[in-house]
Amino acid sequence: ISFPSSKSQNTGFKCDRVSKAIDAEKLIDYNALKTCFESIPFNAKNADKVFDDTVNPSNNDCEVIEIEGKPALQAIKDFANKSISQSKDLGVRFNMALAPITGLFSQQFTSRIDMPETSSITYKLSCSKKKPFLLKRKWEITFDGGVDFFDNVCLNLNSKSTSFNDNVTSSNKNEVSTSSDKVTKLNSRDKFEVSKLNKNKPKIAHAKLIFSSDADFYLLNDDENIGVAVIDKVEDDVESSLQFGFEEFKKRKVKKIVLDFSNNDGGSVTVPLFINSILFSSKQPNSYPTRININDLTVPVIKSNFKTEGRDVDDFYNPNFYLTFPEGGRFNSADQFILGSRKNRTSNLYLNALTSDELELIKDTPHFPWTSDDFIILTNGYCASACALTTLFFSEFHKVETIAVGGLLGNNLSFCTYPGGEFTSSNVILEDAGDDAADVQFPNSLFLPVRKAISFFKNGTEKEVLEYSYRPADHRFYYNETNAKDPSILWVEAAKILNKEKS
Repeated sequence: ISFPSSKSQNTGFKCDRVSKAIDAEKLIDYNALKTCFESIPFNAKNADKVFDDTVNPSNNDCEVIEIEGKPALQAIKDFANKSISQSKDLGVRFNMALAPITGLFSQQFTSRIDMPETSSITYKLSCSKKKPFLLKRKWEITFDGGVDFFDNVCLNLNSKSTSFNDNVTSSNKNEVSTSSDKVTKLNSRDKFEVSKLNKNKPKIAHAKLIFSSDADFYLLNDDENIGVAVIDKVEDDVESSLQFGFEEFKKRKVKKIVLDFSNNDGGSVTVPLFINSILFSSKQPNSYPTRININDLTVPVIKSNFKTEGRDVDDFYNPNFYLTFPEGGRFNSADQFILGSRKNRTSNLYLNALTSDELELIKDTPHFPWTSDDFIILTNGYCASACALTTLFFSEFHKVETIAVGGLLGNNLSFCTYPGGEFTSSNVILEDAGDDAADVQFPNSLFLPVRKAISFFKNGTEKEVLEYSYRPADHRFYYNETNAKDPSILWVEAAKILNKEKS
């Protein structure tokens, strides 16, 4: 079931039933101990109305008064504080607790990876032609039993390969470390494949689609000088779509562009470089620098990798893939890459490098006519990891204005979350070092912070660790009953800011 936003300005999203196909892909949603039903997400501020009750449509547009005897808003806030960890901003966590109209994440109020505390949830509804009544909904479970849950959640955490905030979705360690997880993959720790879980497209009444692939490109109905690029991931496969979509905007003489990054899990660390290069400049530094932690086990790995002169993007400890900061040149030696003493050893600051495929794609991309004043960024705060690195850099260095949607009334809302932090496990460090102990499956491996991204002043000196920075958006929108179902209404409002119109 789904609930919308409240009568006031708030967050409403659409929630779809969890697909039974998850199990085949080992995409984790819930434990095994209960039977199946749907439960309810709601509105972002007062959790006010039912969006689409597929079990009992007569509940649609009813007001949600209470959840488990608590005021609905307080129940969602408590859940966001207790059970969601992806953002330090309560407003972003609050948005994530609700069912987004596009995308579905595992730690929403009604879609959880942890064990629900009760077998069902009771809601108190108020409908226009009915007296207030109680509605009970049970959990839908996608595991085959407690053992299946333990194997897929608990044990997988111990064999996890290095990945940027990425939740384990497979019991096979080699499957987790696909393509470039170690260096370029920057994924949400609780990510699900949207295509498997939410096949419904939102209503788009105020814009027409002109190109759709791994990113969607629209023109506003009332002003075709305004284009909208909906980018819900920043993985490698989106780059050619972005190139084609922006070329199409140029052909159609689009003057200004709304970049909608809502519900974006992130992806590849080189994609922010690519987007920056085609829209603005490839001049170095064109991204935030990074620093990784180094220890006695990884020093020999780094030195060995440097001697090979290979640029293996899958190898986390390969300095040949990185560039010096702020110049953007190659490291001359492993010792130049390694910084500090044994007790406090890290890498020097470095920049990530574009891949050869990305460089070729940039070479084939025409010059675009837009400046930073012609763009505006729109997110619901869940623009994560590589997405955050993209939007933060655009905002800080190109002065692109930002809009955050939803959250809690009266509080600022950040437009992105967890930019640049990464963790690894002791098992992975041992494996990379070639230590025989890596063949032993420890009952519990240690999760260790390994990477951080750094903001910097224009003279190249360090400013702050991005993971601990707070960047509220320049502008604020709230969800209501209509724009929560139709994001094109938000695009129209964003266009007014681009055109310097008064709302």
